[in-house]
Amino acid sequence: MTHIHNQILPQDTQIGVYEIKNATKIGSFDITYRAWNHHLKEHVEIQEYFPHELAIRTDDGLGVTEKSVVEKESFKHGLKVFLNQAEALVQIEHPNAVTAENILQFNGTAYLIKPCREGVPLSKLVQSPTSFSETEIKFILTSILNALQLIHDHKIVHSGIQPETIWLSKEGEPILVDFAGARLTIAARTARVADELAIGYAPAEQYEHADTPGPATDFYALGATMYFCMTHRKPAAAQTRKMALSEGEPDPLVPISELPGAAFSAELAQTLKWMLQLQYADRPQSAAEILALLKSEQADDRVTPTASALEPQDTVSDHPATKKYIWAGTITGIVALIAVGLWLSESTSDLFDNEPVSASETANQSSALTVAQPDQEVDPVEVSGNEEQLEKLENDLITESPTAASLPTAQPELVDTITIAPQSKTSQQLTAIDKSFSQSEESDIPEAAVDKNFINKHLNAAENAIKHERLTTPSSDNAYQYYQMVLAMEPDNAQALAGLQRIVDRYIQFIESTKHRAELDTARLYLQRAESVLPNDPKLQSIREELAARD
Repeated sequence: MTHIHNQILPQDTQIGVYEIKNATKIGSFDITYRAWNHHLKEHVEIQEYFPHELAIRTDDGLGVTEKSVVEKESFKHGLKVFLNQAEALVQIEHPNAVTAENILQFNGTAYLIKPCREGVPLSKLVQSPTSFSETEIKFILTSILNALQLIHDHKIVHSGIQPETIWLSKEGEPILVDFAGARLTIAARTARVADELAIGYAPAEQYEHADTPGPATDFYALGATMYFCMTHRKPAAAQTRKMALSEGEPDPLVPISELPGAAFSAELAQTLKWMLQLQYADRPQSAAEILALLKSEQADDRVTPTASALEPQDTVSDHPATKKYIWAGTITGIVALIAVGLWLSESTSDLFDNEPVSASETANQSSALTVAQPDQEVDPVEVSGNEEQLEKLENDLITESPTAASLPTAQPELVDTITIAPQSKTSQQLTAIDKSFSQSEESDIPEAAVDKNFINKHLNAAENAIKHERLTTPSSDNAYQYYQMVLAMEPDNAQALAGLQRIVDRYIQFIESTKHRAELDTARLYLQRAESVLPNDPKLQSIREELAARD
């Protein structure tokens, strides 16, 4: 693939308000760059649609066009798919799935703008000498399943989950990246589907063109990824398994429960076995099924100590304080693993994809389609088809922040979502907390466990975010996120609880303004966001009934 070095956009190229710094990855159908956002003064990633077998740079060195008339139809089809996936994902936002800031279309192609990724993929962490404990595996599994539940509700399938597409942030939060649906659809036009699939993680139906991937496709891939993390063994390819079983031979994928020295509960092993069934119909059909099974196991869940796990316990109590410490300890272990992973990844990775599916090929949670010209400043907009409405909102409602006019859509209820532990905690501090708590499983959180500096820092950050109307977006810097971090450490914190109500009240003001202008679609979007913060607020229920009556 080295022949496309001369197709990379040069340093200092301007894409709207973004300035290209360097290329970080070249995939079969795109090029990813690190860039600088002059508007918000921050680094971003830009993914450019560039199918190298079909496309070539125009004479000006910026544009992208098909190589010949023969490739024109496939090139245009791929661009349409790239944009369609962006528009389909615009309404999805979840703390365990990567976000995108914007998508631009000009120069004959499209650019997906994403925050710079910080952290380590699971593929790197598995290289470390320590292992994931059962609690850590369940933490990652539950977090990603929560994200998939929302994604699947929007009729979208990731289609490419593997160790490279689940990252752990520096704070230990699992994040699903690199949606592969668009890339695989494009690959089908060039007979390269099999080349783009991750062997060992792609289920059998993805190799059969007649089958359309569904939620159970993602569950197989997620199960295979967890299998790899638990065993340090790459799972046997689905096609190899299928052939062996058809010939009456044993399944090459040895169940976790049958591996020598396996230190995981029978319940978790059974869950993975269910997810890794070869036949689509034999697997779970929804994330809720798996989440319910994992939740039912927690009351009798045995924790296996590892180099990064909590102290051994006989059982996991349902007491809220107990769960808080378990997850805090889990985060401690994961962060320790991340430190090792970051050390392992200090050497520069290859620019080109060496794996079937690259860890930077992302067409995910994108913002709405925006048309821009070079040197034109483009503000991120997160609602497709409401540009005029959003311009009014920016002028009438929100004036302090260039990103405040973003209209995010609803997150799922955070019933099973696990909130990250404070990044200011050191491993020694959390270890001390765990020991203190272990003295009394049913006791309340000891005062020493509460990091007042952390709480004050995030309360101040939340106040600043509210001041600039960053209520629930962007995902990396919003008031709701900061209040949730505080409540994870101090559930009764009055300022944080009042802050959630302030967020909802502000959204209600926005809703009333848009209702008066008969912009009901925009009002509904604000309502969804408010309900994601306080779903049982009676004022929101009244507004929902009123909007429903006006349909």
